[in-house]
Amino acid sequence: MLDEKIKTEIRKQALINAVIHNGKADSKAVIKKLLASFSEFKKVLADETKRKEVLNIVDEIVKNVNLYSLDEQEKILKDEFNVTIQDLKIEQAKKTREGLPPLPKVDEFKKVITRFAPAPSGALHIGQILRAAFINFLYAKEYNGKFIIRIEDTDPRRVKKPYYDWILEDLKDLGIEWDEVVYESDHFEIYYEFTRKLFETHKAYVCTCSPEEFQKYKEKKKPCPHRETMDKVEYWEKMLNGEYREGEAVVRLKTKMDHPNPAVRDPPLLRIIDSFPHPRTGYKYHVYPLYNFAVVIEDHISEITHVIRGKEHQTNEEIQNEIYSAFGWKPPIFIEYGMIQLPEAKIHKRHIRSKLREGKLEGWDDVSLPTVRAFLRRGIHPETFKTLSLLVGLSKSDITLDYENIYSHNRQILSKIAKRIFFVEDPYTLIIKNTPDKLIAEIDWIPGKPEAGKRKYILESINGELTLYVPKDDLSLLESSATRGDIIRLKDLINIVVTSIDRDNKKIEAKFHSHDVIPGVPKIHWCPSGDLAIAAKILMPDKTVKFGLTELLAQELKEGEYVQFERYGFGRVDKNEGELIVFTFAHK
Repeated sequence: MLDEKIKTEIRKQALINAVIHNGKADSKAVIKKLLASFSEFKKVLADETKRKEVLNIVDEIVKNVNLYSLDEQEKILKDEFNVTIQDLKIEQAKKTREGLPPLPKVDEFKKVITRFAPAPSGALHIGQILRAAFINFLYAKEYNGKFIIRIEDTDPRRVKKPYYDWILEDLKDLGIEWDEVVYESDHFEIYYEFTRKLFETHKAYVCTCSPEEFQKYKEKKKPCPHRETMDKVEYWEKMLNGEYREGEAVVRLKTKMDHPNPAVRDPPLLRIIDSFPHPRTGYKYHVYPLYNFAVVIEDHISEITHVIRGKEHQTNEEIQNEIYSAFGWKPPIFIEYGMIQLPEAKIHKRHIRSKLREGKLEGWDDVSLPTVRAFLRRGIHPETFKTLSLLVGLSKSDITLDYENIYSHNRQILSKIAKRIFFVEDPYTLIIKNTPDKLIAEIDWIPGKPEAGKRKYILESINGELTLYVPKDDLSLLESSATRGDIIRLKDLINIVVTSIDRDNKKIEAKFHSHDVIPGVPKIHWCPSGDLAIAAKILMPDKTVKFGLTELLAQELKEGEYVQFERYGFGRVDKNEGELIVFTFAHK
């Protein structure tokens, strides 16, 4: 009989293999994993008398596991072995060069070329970054390919001048490097040239139907009257020459009017906008390409090999394939992924723009927003974005990204680099009696990193009394210790015993106990008094503001520097104005 411990391990690895491969485990893959990571299995399999029995048991367990649904497999794996799908994603990310599955059909191309194509209609948000930006960048890097930033700015009503620079600034701040920046608005003449070719081959036409009229033709699966009468170059030239006004004409591609997807029936390619200036070209052009037409032209001339984008583009893909076919071009490889959502957060730019107009936000970097610049401002490290990108991967399932998931990865990074600082919210005055004449506090800026230096304070008592500040949040602890006469440790300083608390006057009295750290004694943080204290406030993600005091040496912190408020949380220096330091709060 096979040892139950070995059977249990086989079941575990079968479940893991099934969950990784969409519900279907493979016996050979399970055996390979067991041989690599489980020495006892290797020994048993080497025994010729047991080999056949062991292989049969693996097959039996795998077949049994495959009878469960994927949801059931995930639940069993968590309940029996305390392994979650998130754990598996992290493990997979560690095992590959960049934590991503291989790109398909790479051998068909001389060089892998990917792109990230944002519109300058607002600041970048986390949903765009984790997949569209980072994954395209990482694939190009992994295959020694080319990564293009393409600014999609062919709708002058949506784009704004400042956002062009913001896109590149945000990407640079995240450590994303590019080989080329392309602006669609530089290519109007190219779009016009390719449009002419469609008219020369009678594959496009000028349609002067109203949207309502064309909708009726589309519903009836019948061509509009202009399809065969206005498909000549002269009509395209009339449109270019300004003989039609805004809203009077569009260029449509000839497809099948009985196509199963109504959106693919003679889709529009270009339209007229003559009442709105473009931030880069002004009123120079009045015929603007629509999204699908511009995308196909740009992907073709840039020789994009893999288009990696959200699954909401499935209909766009159908339309784009029709355009590729009209030109006789081979389309790139399309790879689609699900949406990323944050709990209780409106990610879409239209929601943010609306709040900005209503005066409910400070700007696109308002600490309450899920934009890249807001997260960076709060203290979410660029490396956290990359880690999360590898974890969410290319799954077609929509993902709700829990904030704690973001914070846990960020915490691991910041704990090694953030400078420690005391912040005392809503301070109470602490008077400690019977103290030595002089106390010296030498506190590491970053524990375990002596090269980061120390912050040093020489604290002098007056008539045996030392005055400090402690946070209101520690009152309950101080009151209970006062009742029992327990010892409290002022972190990195001394031990005290609280003797009285006056809530009305926000005053606490205590007496000095000792210097050395005593195991098991609770610790609280503090702030020096007088000129050794600086006013401080922390901007919280829920838009509230915490007021208090911080220590004098906080004045040495530079704007943008990461900090860890002792016993309070992580954040960043937003403004350092000498007499007042403003921090942003990232998370606990």
